[in-house]
Amino acid sequence: MSMPSSAIPDWTFPEDLAAEANALREMSRRLGTIDGEADLQGVWPDSLWQTLRDSDANRWALPDRFERSGGDRPSLVRRYAIVAEGSLTAAFILTQHDAAVRRLVAASGPGQAQAESWLDQIAAGQVFPTVGISQLTTSTRHGKRAMVATEDSGGFVLDGAMPWVTAAERADLFITGGVLDDGRQLLVAVPRDRPGLSVRPAFELAAMQASRTSEIVCEQVKIEPEDVLVGPSPDVMAIPGLAGTGGLETSALAVGQARAAIVALDKLAREGRNDLIEPVEALSELWSRRAEELLSAASGLPGAPSPSAVRGGANDLVLRSTQAYLTAKKGSGFLREEPAQRWARQALFFLVWSCPGPVAGAAIRDLAGICEVF
Repeated sequence: MSMPSSAIPDWTFPEDLAAEANALREMSRRLGTIDGEADLQGVWPDSLWQTLRDSDANRWALPDRFERSGGDRPSLVRRYAIVAEGSLTAAFILTQHDAAVRRLVAASGPGQAQAESWLDQIAAGQVFPTVGISQLTTSTRHGKRAMVATEDSGGFVLDGAMPWVTAAERADLFITGGVLDDGRQLLVAVPRDRPGLSVRPAFELAAMQASRTSEIVCEQVKIEPEDVLVGPSPDVMAIPGLAGTGGLETSALAVGQARAAIVALDKLAREGRNDLIEPVEALSELWSRRAEELLSAASGLPGAPSPSAVRGGANDLVLRSTQAYLTAKKGSGFLREEPAQRWARQALFFLVWSCPGPVAGAAIRDLAGICEVF
């Protein structure tokens, strides 16, 4: 980590990536100027998404054969963190988009012409993908068989729901999964115009309403053989390259948003709030540790913390830093136009979105004063 003149730790980049670093920070700054209005309006944030596209961020998860792809995983999580520092809503939309792309990439290759075709269309900006797989991972809204798959004439039929789908009203393609009667699972790519697929109105969320997260219902949706990406197999999410959406990428978002709050708290300290100097130093030191843990885990270094440990630490950091800034801002921070209240609301997202059971359990115990979180 480097310590710039502001004394707030920041991400370091190799010298040959200095131009990329400057471009990323400028993109984050632009996102930050838009994020408040997007939160107030709560509609699909064209301006946020266009800012990401202007910076080619929508191409980061594409394979190397496409120009401006994102590189290795440490580079990607660092990029996501910088996006989240400017706008958690933008980062959330982007990571769900990229989660869909990664599943298509993992399934592409010989015999997967349809997956290759989807990737070509995504690279050309003609298709917007997202994921609807929480029914296979952490969601319990509709039980363990929220989406049922039935074999039918060489293909399958889907019946049920994708409980949580970000950018559902904007997306053209949904990567989702179903469970067969024998317990096997399959992962499929379903276009928006497939008969029987319907997008419900967006949920009224406590934060990030502009992500337009909603439920999608499937009623006798036909799945052709070429739509199948993986499976049927006992656990499609355990296959390499198909990790759940709540992994290191989500932790990167928490670390990124935490830095935004710490920087804002530091600004107050520099304006004469001497009582904030020590808290800023403590939170900055904690941020450095969490950022190092995130990159260590993303790099697969020996002795690196587990993804669950990284998530627990990142959750703790973002909650502490955003609550500290809201408290420091006092009553003015509670106004809707102020980022303090927005960041505090958004930080609650990490307690509930794809949060592994052990991490959630540890957080509850910590809140109850029973044990420390990671």
